[in-house]
Amino acid sequence: MVSAGCGRDAEVVIDGDTQDITVPVKTYEKLSTSTASKFSLDDLTVGELKYFMTESEIQDILGEPLEIEDLSDKNKEMGIPEEKVYHYNSRILTFSNIDDVYVLTAFSSERSDDIFARNLTVGDTLDDILNSYYRDEDCMNNPYMSADRTIIYGKFLYGSFTMDSFDSIKYKNKVQYGIINFNGNQDLESASNYMVEFTYFEPPYIEETVSVYDDYAQILFEMDNSNKITSISWKYYPEEIY
Repeated sequence: MVSAGCGRDAEVVIDGDTQDITVPVKTYEKLSTSTASKFSLDDLTVGELKYFMTESEIQDILGEPLEIEDLSDKNKEMGIPEEKVYHYNSRILTFSNIDDVYVLTAFSSERSDDIFARNLTVGDTLDDILNSYYRDEDCMNNPYMSADRTIIYGKFLYGSFTMDSFDSIKYKNKVQYGIINFNGNQDLESASNYMVEFTYFEPPYIEETVSVYDDYAQILFEMDNSNKITSISWKYYPEEIY
């Protein structure tokens, strides 16, 4: 058991020179050493479905959707990959046109009977996520902050920077990070909802170093204030030509 909720409040600290006051934050005990792997392209699955399946392959499994939105013309005008969106009961699937074939690139569900990678489902808990995906031992005390370090956005489960830093950090290797995103709330304890996100980039990249225009993958767990998953979604973002 990870027991991510246990911790204690840090004392208020007053800087003797500036008289700045450090707002109390909760500190946590270190977690056990994780033997799980980090998020990767292999995690873009749900049940029998996996990313890059064609429309016909998906329909053979799920049947005809309730509605199909064709965003191809709209996306083409915006200079982004053409897409079709399939709507099922509490499920949304997105197909992107890659090499003239529409393939599955995103899946979102609020259904507890959809089994995602690592056997995670809606209704599972934050502890289940932290047990299933790699996280650093001291991740609950590792803040995810704004560039000027004045705002705490959440916590780094692993990694030390996000795609927001690509302009300043020129990186040639894989980029892998996991975060707890407070979703605009002050901290995890007071949040009415929050998100757990994992992101993965791998070379070769368009240029020498990674950028937001390269293809990448993400999985997102939306959480309520009882630390339970309310929806799960993953997406593969195709490379964008700029």
